[in-house]
Amino acid sequence: MNFILKKYQHAPTHLFIENSKYFFTGAIYQKQRLLTGAKTKEIFIEQLIRFIKKYNWELLEWIVLENHYHFLAQVTNSSVMPKVINTIHKTSAFYIKKELKLQTRPFWYQYWDRCIRNDKHFYETAMYILYNPIKHHYVDNLRDYPFSSFHIRLQQEEQELKNKFIESKPQSIHYYDDIDNF
Repeated sequence: MNFILKKYQHAPTHLFIENSKYFFTGAIYQKQRLLTGAKTKEIFIEQLIRFIKKYNWELLEWIVLENHYHFLAQVTNSSVMPKVINTIHKTSAFYIKKELKLQTRPFWYQYWDRCIRNDKHFYETAMYILYNPIKHHYVDNLRDYPFSSFHIRLQQEEQELKNKFIESKPQSIHYYDDIDNF
């Protein structure tokens, strides 16, 4: 397996592995709650889907909250990961700031990524993403939070999703706690 480990002076280290699944997360600068309205979340989702398609990645799971997002993607060309995320950040910030009539800079803080190691890691991460609105006390039932891939997944694979929720028990996942507390 070919990979590149790239270290940056003022950003997290990134591991680039071709044709792999990755977990991504990003937050608004200083954790400001700027994505409180439906329109701002929809803008981010539109830009996320747009650029995932443009770079021939597959969007597997996603969620947008008031000050951060998470998503899982099958990445075909890992060397363009920084470009894709930076493009998503720049374009979504442009349209969200226009919607909110904001002049603030910067808008997004750095992003983090993690290469998914195996199927168990994938399903734990997917459940972590989908359970985020409950973790952050936005809702008590995932059906009540419209800004995630949960509803799409539920329509496509309801029984499989139920089984994976039972197996993966997201409340036992702790390796992303530091990311949520950045």
